[in-house]
Amino acid sequence: MTIAARVAAVSVLATVGRHVGVATLAGMIAGGIVGGFGGRIAMRVTGFVAGPGQVGLTTTNGNRVGDITLGGTIGVLLVGVALGVLGGLFYAVVQPWTQRLRPWHGLAFGVFLLVAAGIAVLDPVNSDFRRFGSGPLNLAMFGALFVLFGIVIAWTFDRLPAVAAADGTRARLVTGLGWLAVLLGTVLVLLAVSGLGTNPDAVPTIVVAAGLLIAATAHWRKFPALIGYAGLSLSLLAGAARLASGIPTLIEGF
Repeated sequence: MTIAARVAAVSVLATVGRHVGVATLAGMIAGGIVGGFGGRIAMRVTGFVAGPGQVGLTTTNGNRVGDITLGGTIGVLLVGVALGVLGGLFYAVVQPWTQRLRPWHGLAFGVFLLVAAGIAVLDPVNSDFRRFGSGPLNLAMFGALFVLFGIVIAWTFDRLPAVAAADGTRARLVTGLGWLAVLLGTVLVLLAVSGLGTNPDAVPTIVVAAGLLIAATAHWRKFPALIGYAGLSLSLLAGAARLASGIPTLIEGF
């Protein structure tokens, strides 16, 4: 490899790193807002709809219906941030392909994320969706969080580069947090990969990841756009199949 080729490769890697860093940081912020606070509100609505007869019952994650605790709120916020970082990795791949949809690119990504990865939250194995409140309402509320996340992460992602490019403490903070978000995202991906061996639905998850990898490679290696859209379509089809199979269970008894 010539020196010029090495310089070009390093430049591409640096560009990819900045892109992923901004996306994961935007996901962390959007996840805290939408997944954390928005998720907490959705849980409160579910508890209210469930009625006084179910107050005190324990959910699958060990929380008691009706309890509002600081620890519980912090826990939901941390889960929202973690899921937001993973959502940021999704956005890093999908964002170059949704730009032509402006100003609806955030909405488009939210719908994409719901279809491709919604099963991660809208899990038919989680009986809480049917035990507490209204199954269809719970499905609608938590599904809407994906769409809202898409809108918020797109808005945040569009503004972070200008902050990072400026001088001063705020710019250094954004840059540092971006690399921290990349590190956290890497750890979460490794944990997810390590758990695939015990996951009965590992194949659809692998197909979704493969489609994203195809789309990312097509963009950064400047392959024909059709290859990238084919990868995204593969992720959508795999995610849609899992989500569609789980919806009847989520709204069982309606």
